[in-house]
Amino acid sequence: MKKSFVTLLLMVSVLNIANGQFTGMGGGLSLSSGFHFHEQSIGVNKSSFVGISFKGICKISTPFYISPSFTFFYPHINNGEISKQTITAMMFDINGHWILNPAERFQFYGLTGFNILFANNKITSTGVPSFKESDNTLGLNIGAGTFIKITEILDIFGEAKLLFNNRYNQFILNAGVFINIEKKIKHEKTE
Repeated sequence: MKKSFVTLLLMVSVLNIANGQFTGMGGGLSLSSGFHFHEQSIGVNKSSFVGISFKGICKISTPFYISPSFTFFYPHINNGEISKQTITAMMFDINGHWILNPAERFQFYGLTGFNILFANNKITSTGVPSFKESDNTLGLNIGAGTFIKITEILDIFGEAKLLFNNRYNQFILNAGVFINIEKKIKHEKTE
């Protein structure tokens, strides 16, 4: 049931993006409150707080955009005396952005959407085979963000969002650079 729901969600999102107009892409840094793998609140069992993110924007109608994104969190490695534990995580988001003031230099938007988080735990010990386990979960995002126009083509962005799911709730901050592909193409045609 869960796999069918995820597949249906991805198909609907891809169709919406295909019907929209791809207007830009960018990337930057992500900061997270982190999570404990399998909700075991041992200090060494926590995910990393820092990651890199990539994001795209597809225009559906003037104030409404779809934004797929991918975030990879740097592995959190804990070296013990006889073992090493590595927690890795990555996530895919499909968010809807509602731009509150589309014609302004500082654009503010609300966001809501879906999130799929993948987490892995690997423990290696001397003289013992490695132990690996993975987990994934489907969640919801809610938050807000801003685009600040630096040039006609280049923006910087920042967003804050809460990720809700059944195991790995987090608070995430994203910031980075965004290229307006739609305006870049128009600018190149006028030259």
